[in-house]
Amino acid sequence: MKKIKKIKLPLFIAIILVLAVVFILYSQKSSTTQHVSTDLEISLEYPRGWYVQEKDFNILLSSYETLIGQNSRPNADQIKIFIDNFSGCHPTIEENLKDPACGEGGTGVKPNEIISKEMKKLPGGTFYKYVIGSPSGNQFTFYLLENGDRVLQISKEPDPSQYEKEFEEIVSSIKFR
Repeated sequence: MKKIKKIKLPLFIAIILVLAVVFILYSQKSSTTQHVSTDLEISLEYPRGWYVQEKDFNILLSSYETLIGQNSRPNADQIKIFIDNFSGCHPTIEENLKDPACGEGGTGVKPNEIISKEMKKLPGGTFYKYVIGSPSGNQFTFYLLENGDRVLQISKEPDPSQYEKEFEEIVSSIKFR
């Protein structure tokens, strides 16, 4: 009888530990929610409690309530992220970044300059961060996710923000369908 009690106690503790681990893993996983875009043919995860809106091949994710076209600016403790298709008339990303107007200004127009380029392999494709300098001296940051012949442009405001970790998690969660 004592042997049975000795076996039951460790077994009971082991079951409690397994249930606690399962609960913790489930709780961590449920801190995000999923959005499936039929227009962009992607899925992504974003933090629970954030807002998502999709319209005309654009996805708006934000930490505060806003709408596409509302032109609200986030406060310092907020963020909004846009995801849409990256397009251009040139065969490569870099050519499109250098000449976003597709030659409309003629040969006399100076092209943009690629100041820096970072690249990272993610489950959904290759993620790029380009810093571009315009002929007028302005700098712009472009975030792109490339998967085969498809390229998404991802922008965020403010950039950088206190939500860099969440931004990276959202981008890493994007899966093309």
